[in-house]
Amino acid sequence: MQSVNRTGDQWNQAYDPVEFAEKHGLTVRQAIVVIESNGPSREKCDQAGHAFAAALKQFGRSRHPRKRSA
Repeated sequence: MQSVNRTGDQWNQAYDPVEFAEKHGLTVRQAIVVIESNGPSREKCDQAGHAFAAALKQFGRSRHPRKRSA
């Protein structure tokens, strides 16, 4: 996945992925996807993080997905 260009003053106020992941019960990878998809707005990211976590719960996925056996 290619990273979003995080230059500019707006991104200085963006969430740290680890902080965001802990706040919403997500993995760091999931947090990065939510942050990059919603831009530097903490309000938008919080809304998206809540929705993403609820969707994971609804579909029975945990924070630490089970490894599939081959």
